[in-house]
This record gives sequence, C-alpha cells and structure tokens, in this order.
Amino acid sequence: MIAGRRRTACCRGPAVSIFSSSQRKEALLPNLLEQFVATTSASIIERMDLRARKERRAKLDADYQSGAIGDWFVRTLDGKRPWSHQSAALTEVARGRNIVVATGTASGKSLIFQAAAIREMLEGKGRVLVLYPQKALGGDQHARWRRDVKRAGLPPSIIGELHGDIGMDERLDVLDRARIILATPDVMHAWAMRQIGTPRFGRFLSELRLLVLDEAHVYDKVFGTNLAYFLRRLRVAQARLSGQDGAVGSLQVIATTATIADPAAHLEALTGLPFLAIGDAEDGSPRHGRTLLHIDGPDHGAAGEAAMADMLSKIATTIAPHAFIAFHDSRQGVERIAWQLRKLDVLSYRSGYEAEDRAAIEEALRAGRLRGVVATSALELGIDIPQFVIGLNLGIPASKKAFRQRVGRVGRAMPGLFAVVAPPHAFRQFGSSLHEYYQGSVEPSHLYLDNRFIQFAQARCLVAECDALDKIERTDWPESFAAIVDMASPGGRRPREFDGIAAIGGDRPHLNYPLRAIAEAEYSLQLKSGSSKRVGTIRQAQAIREAYPGATYLHLGRPMRVTGWRNSSYGRAIMLEPVRQAQQTSALISKTVNASIAAPELIEGRLLKGEVGLVAETELQVSEAVEGFRAGSMAMLYRDLKQTNPNMTRQQREISTTGVVIKIEQPWFAGTGDRQLKTRQAVARALVNLLAREHSIAGSDIDFADSNIAFHSESGPRKSNDCIAIYDGIHGGLRLTEPLFTHFGDFLRRLVIAAHAAGSEALVSLETATALVEWYEGLGTGSSDDSAIVDCPDGEFIVYAPGSELGVRVRGELVERTLLEPQLMNLQGDDLLVYRYESKPGVSAWVSHDQLETVGQNWRRVLWSPADNVIRELAA
Repeated sequence: MIAGRRRTACCRGPAVSIFSSSQRKEALLPNLLEQFVATTSASIIERMDLRARKERRAKLDADYQSGAIGDWFVRTLDGKRPWSHQSAALTEVARGRNIVVATGTASGKSLIFQAAAIREMLEGKGRVLVLYPQKALGGDQHARWRRDVKRAGLPPSIIGELHGDIGMDERLDVLDRARIILATPDVMHAWAMRQIGTPRFGRFLSELRLLVLDEAHVYDKVFGTNLAYFLRRLRVAQARLSGQDGAVGSLQVIATTATIADPAAHLEALTGLPFLAIGDAEDGSPRHGRTLLHIDGPDHGAAGEAAMADMLSKIATTIAPHAFIAFHDSRQGVERIAWQLRKLDVLSYRSGYEAEDRAAIEEALRAGRLRGVVATSALELGIDIPQFVIGLNLGIPASKKAFRQRVGRVGRAMPGLFAVVAPPHAFRQFGSSLHEYYQGSVEPSHLYLDNRFIQFAQARCLVAECDALDKIERTDWPESFAAIVDMASPGGRRPREFDGIAAIGGDRPHLNYPLRAIAEAEYSLQLKSGSSKRVGTIRQAQAIREAYPGATYLHLGRPMRVTGWRNSSYGRAIMLEPVRQAQQTSALISKTVNASIAAPELIEGRLLKGEVGLVAETELQVSEAVEGFRAGSMAMLYRDLKQTNPNMTRQQREISTTGVVIKIEQPWFAGTGDRQLKTRQAVARALVNLLAREHSIAGSDIDFADSNIAFHSESGPRKSNDCIAIYDGIHGGLRLTEPLFTHFGDFLRRLVIAAHAAGSEALVSLETATALVEWYEGLGTGSSDDSAIVDCPDGEFIVYAPGSELGVRVRGELVERTLLEPQLMNLQGDDLLVYRYESKPGVSAWVSHDQLETVGQNWRRVLWSPADNVIRELAA
C-alpha cells in the first residue's frame, strides 16, 4: 500500500553544508569503498577502477592573449594556461571553423564556448544563442554565465534566458536587451520561430553570429531528427534577415558532446554544416579516480525499488558527508523509491514537473539542503553538482552512452563511486561484463532525416515561416524533403496518412509539433477540483502506461487516482484526484502488429527467406491499447468497469512505423502452446535488450510483439503464430531496428556466447540460441510477396465486411467504429460509399469509406453488389 503523507518539493530551513569541514572530507575519502560496503552490505560482483589523470596545459591562441579578453582569461584561470583541448579548440574557433568538442565529463568544455561568446561581446557587435537540451542544465549554467560576464566587466543584463518557464512579456524583453541568450530548443521552436515576422526577433536573428549546441549527443533519434530540421529552418531565417543568403560561413557553430563515435559526422548531419572535432586525444583535463561496481541485487519491479530504497536510506544516514544520486529509468519508479525513503532531504526528479517544483528541487540541491536525489535521465546531463560522490543505478543503464553520462555525475570534485545494482548474471546475459560495457560506450548517435512524419510536421512549420520556399535548396535539406514541403503548402495534395498529423498541428504547427515527439497528442495532468489546477503534462505513449483510467499515479511523492481522460475541442486532459491510500497498479497493455512483405512496404528490398521462415525489414502498423489494469492480484478490465463508470474506458494509440519481422516455421518456435509462446517472448526480449545496449538506443524508443502479428493480404490480415516483430515505438520509425537485419547473425552469435556465460540465467537457453543460428544459416535472398490484384467486376465494390472494426480520426486521434453495412449515399448527384455504424445503443450514424483507417486485425474486405445487396468473398 502507498500511504498518503504529503511531501514538499524542497527542504526549507537553514542550508546545511554537505561537508562539515575539509579535514573530515579528506579523512573519509580513502575509505569510501570500505564504508559503502560496510554500510550497505553490498556483495561486489565486479569492480573497475578508473584511474586519476594529471592535467596537460597548452599555450593560449594569440587572439585570446591580449586586450580585454586576455584579461578575462587571466582572471578566469588565475594566470594559468588552459588545458590542451581548450587551447586547440579556441585556436580553431578563432579561425572561424565550426567545431565539436567531444571530451569526457567535467573536462571544461563550457569554457570554450563561453570564451568565444565573451570575446564577441567585447570585440564584436553580434549576438550568441546557446541551446541547452534541458531546463535544468540551462539553469545550472546561468549562474556561471553571470559570473563570467562580470569578470569581463560586462553588465549581467547582457545574459537572458528563454525556456518554457519564462513569461511572454519577459521573453520579449530578453530579445530586446540580451546579447547572449540561453535557451532550450523547445521554446525557440514553439515560440521564437513564430515571431520571425516581428521586428524584435528579426533584429535578433540578423545579429546572430554564434550558435552553441551543448550536450549535442542528446540530439539524436526523435529529438535530434526534429532538431536537425529546426536548425536548418533557423539558418534559412538567419541568412535571409542578415542578407547573407544562406552562406556556409554566416553562422558559426560550437558544439560540445560526450564521447561518441564520429562526432563531426553527427554534427554535420544535425546542422548541414562542416565540422572539425576536438576529441579524447587532445583532452588535457585532470580526472579524479572513480570506482565502478557491479553489486548484487534485484534490478527491476517492486523488489528492485525496495532494495534500492533500503540501500539509499543507509547511505543517507550513515555516510553523512557524501551526497548521492540514484538513477532509475521509470518515471513512476523514482517516485516510488523516494516515497519509500520518507526523507525530506531525499527527493525524486523527473520530467513532467511544473516549473516551481523543478526549480525548488534544483535550488535545494545546489544549496546543499538535500542529502540525495532519485532521478531519471532528466539529471543525466552535465549539471555541475560537485557534492555527488556516490551514484547508484537500478539495473544496467539502458544504453552505454547513458552509463557514461551517469558515471560522470559523481567524482567531479573528488574521488567517487558508482554502482550498478543488478543480479550476478545481468551482464553475462548479454555476453558482456561491467568493464566491457563501460569501455564500449563510445558509440554513434542516430538520426533519420527521411522520416516522412517528422518531415511533414517540420514542413508545415517552414511553410508558416517562409514565403520564399526556393530557399530550402540552399540549406542542405535531405533530398526527399522538397516533395513533403509541396504537400504541406497551401493547396498541396497530401496522402491520407498525414491527415492525423495535420489535425494535431491545426493552425499552430509550432506549438502542436514538439521537438521531442512525432506529432503525438500531449495531455495536461489536472487535479479534479473546481479550478482544475494543472500539475504537469504527459505524452500519449507514456499516458497509456502510467496515467490510464483507474491508475495510481504518483506526483512529487503524492498518490493520486486517475479518474478519467478528456478529449474535446478545448484540449486534452487527464484528471487526477488526490487519495490518502492507494494500491500500486500496473497497466494491462495489448498490442497488435500488421506487417507486409510486398515490395512497396519492404525497406530497400530487405528480405531473407528460406523454407522455414524469413527475416524482413519492413513498414508496420502497430496498435497499443490499455485494456485495464492490475491492482494487487486483481485484473480490472475496462469492459467490466465501464458498466458502472463510463470514465473507465479503453485508451488506444496507433502508429505507422518500421521494424524487423522474424518468422520461424519450426515446432520449437511456432504455435500457441505455452512453451512456444515463452520461447518467442524470450527471443524477442533478448534481441530488444541487446539492440538497446549495443547500439545505445533508449528502451522507450523500441518495442516488440510476440503474438497478435498478421500479414496483410488483399482480403485482410492473415494472423500468424510463428512470428516476432521488433519495431520503433514512434510514428514513421527512425529505423533504429535496422541493425537487427544488417547484423542479425552477430546478434545470434552474441546470444550463444551469453548462453554459455550465464547458463540457466541466460536470456535464451543455449539450445534455443543454437537453433536460431542453424535456422538463420538456412536463409537466403528472397523475393517480395506481390499478390495478384483482385479484379472487381462491373457494378461491384471492394468494401469492408460487416462487423469489421476500423478507425476514424476525431480531433487527430483514432476512434474505433464497428461497421454494420455498406451503403451508397447520393450527395449532390454523386454516389458516396459509406458505412452505417451504431454511435450509441439504438442510434445509427454513417462514415465514409475514405475516412476509415485499418487498425488492429478485426477487419476484412469483401465484394459487394449494391444492386441486390449481395456480399461475397474476394477471390484473387
């Protein structure tokens, strides 16, 4: 049971320093590992020591040695030379090059772009835009910027912030007065780019000379792909307003990133500009020693969260001088852990909080009033909280890049310790180890600029901004984008698949197409009261897993009951009601996947076939629905609950995406028996986990299905019980699952290695892994399934059969309709094919054939003769 005690967002009262004295701090550090083990009774499975490193300094470029900027450097570095990578980067900046600094955490990357910005303030007349991917990160850096401009003798008003918590009037003031603007990409896209026609924003863009992209490795997948188009749109506007017509050198860019593979290539794809990389080889920053541990413990579910809470409670009360940060990849999970701790000096932190709550937590952290924090990836980036000495992660971090970032939060001011809490077999399940996982964290970042749904949303924004669309060819747009711009332009003809996205965008595309999602509905979380106070927001994909009707939803440690969803012309809202006691609940999610191996749907013809199955990378239609929830041991289904409470309704999400379908027509894999179902589920889960960890893909971005998979035919879906599908969990797909096709053999060989290493705890048994390899070796290049087109006799129509369940868009969301019969309706002399359905008991309504979308698998097509109302089955 979750008790109902209210917790506040920050700790009031006098600030308490985390360290009582420097002597006490230094006395404890040499024994930190021993204290940690003694306090938590941790059983160490594997240990890895990251050695301390001495600094390397180099002579500063001549452009920064004299004048006011030279004096600033003397004051900033106390007369010392900069570290070698800082010097090398500033030399290239002085030459006008776009650079990306890809060095480790706490390596002083911020100094590079701050120096370049302050030099522009002192010697030039231009403006600087600094983009931070998170509000928390920008707020953390704001104090540094104020300190640094003060050292340069510049007024603090030269710095301004633009993010979602800044009021509209204040935003305009920032545009007027500030020459260095710290902003999130979100507010620049949603608000600032709508101001292109105003003198204030036009003046800012015409004077913009330097763009800074901090933590650029975060800009990948959905967020990064959207941002790539936003940056090109920004360049179009800046070039036009500055009169430089998109010249490559008109806007200089400095980017910083964690260590990733080929950072220059990533930034070139992100911005459309050439880049020079300053990497680990040039890194001259010192580094404190850190100890990485894999310690034994449950890594998920209630057992994992309880074990983590117990461990953190001991650390908070016993190893008093050391602050901790704990990571968990579940938004509701961090709430539950913090709640179990019941300490006002340990709080949860995640996305979705309102500004005042988030700011209070951040301020309490910096002031030292918090002993620790339990966070999602929202605190994963370069926020400088030097008192974090101990870090914990529940389970193996979902990606290797995330692992490196989280380790980087500890040991910034002194030696530190970071422990992964997971069972002994956790790494062996993936044929890996703690050491290999950390060492392998230099990975590429993924962009997929040809995602047509992202393109359509971004094209609508571009059309709203520009009245001279010929400019798009000069800004390194992907080749496929021009046709999408035509579809998004006034009078353009668009495919029906874009109708839902167009409806969500409405006449405010900048506001309704967020950078962090692909045109997906966002819901306001509101307290059920007279004022309907908003306490946060949530995307639809999260909502059907966390805030479904009847769910217990935790917000800042307070349990609330979800009383229902509202979707009206006034907006979308999920209503919450505070409760004193509530059972923990979990969603009952159903998934259906429709696939095709016909040539038009196959991606680049990627198909391997054999006598007993196939592997294909193809387009998929996925339906996810929450059918009810589990409370304790009870399964509560909406089909029963809605009889007494109409607000307890099934919620559904439909996506068109890309993925890999694996069909194995062998007895150990195919069938409806319990053994075959468990085998398919184990194989699918193993491949998803390997893909996420080996290719640094967030677990929320990919998903799988091991049943309810069907292949399209002319007459309808043909259900299959010998398939698994692994797919991108977002509209249009980013082809994140592509490696499963291109390197499928490598994945299977890793499963064999892991089965040998983990034994009975392996993700799949050695027998299954070996059978998979033997099956795969029997596949070869295959041909697509191009079924014959059905001839429709004169006077007949191909229609959906009575009883078919299809979708209709209502305010941008799919609503299911069960069709009763086809009819021809005469409208102004033309016959329109429509279907009758029951809108409510005893009341009929009609929907046109063109409005229907195929969702799920409960539909089929038939031949219908309106002359005699005869329906017969299709025959090829």
